[in-house]
Amino acid sequence: MGLTMGTCVVYIDEAGSPHSHHIPIQSGETPIFTLAAVAFPLWEWRARDRGFLSLKRQFFQDILGKTNERDEEYEIKGRDLASPRNKTSKRNHNFNRRVLSSIGQNAGCCFGITFIKNSSNPPSHQSIYTHAFQILTERISLFVTEHSAYSNAILICDSRMKGVAGADISVARSHMSYIFGHETGRTFINIMEAPLFADSRLTVGLQIVDIFASNLFTNQYYYYCRNVQGAIDYSHMQAYWSQIDQLQFKSRGTIDGHQIFGYRVVDHRPKPQNLPTTGH
Repeated sequence: MGLTMGTCVVYIDEAGSPHSHHIPIQSGETPIFTLAAVAFPLWEWRARDRGFLSLKRQFFQDILGKTNERDEEYEIKGRDLASPRNKTSKRNHNFNRRVLSSIGQNAGCCFGITFIKNSSNPPSHQSIYTHAFQILTERISLFVTEHSAYSNAILICDSRMKGVAGADISVARSHMSYIFGHETGRTFINIMEAPLFADSRLTVGLQIVDIFASNLFTNQYYYYCRNVQGAIDYSHMQAYWSQIDQLQFKSRGTIDGHQIFGYRVVDHRPKPQNLPTTGH
């Protein structure tokens, strides 16, 4: 019998804001925006769901026992794990490390598109988001093409995206226009259906990608924007870069002579002007 290929499920969430910001950075603003994705075998979702529940109970049983929610529905948010105010919490660090490890242990593969925003001449938040989604789709399609276990992929996004492209339906419409109406998008025939939107309280994959997104976001923030006036100090999150990099999709083949990586940075900042040279 030949190899039976299955479906890859890709969970998508964001970190940071696609909206404009100021310099110095003001409270609530971010100089970058990250759209992240984690791909898993769909057929293993039951074991993955129960495994993540056990992990939450192992580290946060004291908190879970005080809520009115089912343990499955209580979310350990990535932004709280990564926050500088929690940088000395051994529990948070150990849990974060275990979550990243569990992605690899469950045959997960990670993607992320980060936009370094232009504070003086920003594009619309809708265009940043939809562009990031298109780039993610390209890389996910290539991943599925190269992966012998997969024949196609479905995309599941966090439905609680506020102020991004107006609403969930706008994101889905943009995606459908891209894969049916764009010359490149029409080639991604292994991406099935419109993006689906789910409540992260009921979808463990979205809880996992939320944590991964914060890890990638804070590492990119520190690397590219730590010297920006008003920037948050995420230096404590650099300890996770090795794990984050190991989870990254890296293509086996090349396109136009270049290997394709799961993480991409799009820099919208104005380029420095060439200064005239002077003789001595």
